Amino acid sequence: MRPPFLILILSLLSIADAAAYERQLTSQSVYEAYFLGRRRDDKTAQFLAQYVKRLPLPKTGLHVSDIEIRTPYQQVVLRAWQAPEGYSAQLAEEEYRARAALVLLRIRIILTPTYMPRGRSDDHWRESVISLVQTKEIRPKKIGGRPIYSSSEHGLSFLTGWEIELDFDVSQVDSVPTRVKVVAPDGQSVECQFDLRQLP
Repeated sequence: MRPPFLILILSLLSIADAAAYERQLTSQSVYEAYFLGRRRDDKTAQFLAQYVKRLPLPKTGLHVSDIEIRTPYQQVVLRAWQAPEGYSAQLAEEEYRARAALVLLRIRIILTPTYMPRGRSDDHWRESVISLVQTKEIRPKKIGGRPIYSSSEHGLSFLTGWEIELDFDVSQVDSVPTRVKVVAPDGQSVECQFDLRQLP
């Protein structure tokens, strides 16, 4: 029979493991994430909302409106939620196994009436500086961005901002509080924190 203190330690360790984000998903975790995404209800929305920080509009300058972190588990939930009818749990499993295990960081920056750069370049987002910091700053494997366009009532399209995505190898990202810092092209700096001990 195990001593009570050993049972307590093992219980605490299992709780810590359950709370930590999964670097490599088991088949069971993929299926759970798939069915959570396919629910497409309040529970799905509440789950996904944990991974997004929505930031207030500044008095002047660019608006860093959203900072989102995507763990492997969240990516399966999101894919299942967005996928068309006919998307199966088996396909979710195959897709997950076929791609590299990454933690993704997505930043959305919106133009405001107080900041309209001359020329409104599609790649102006490249002047942003984005940091993912745990005990030290983690270097991304890849950084990409795309312009965001909207249409006027007359059918004309115009640039309204940019979406930036950074890919991080899961082996570099620990299950600890994680700080994200964004310096936008206009020099404005914002920060937020995600606790990866609490996000699957």
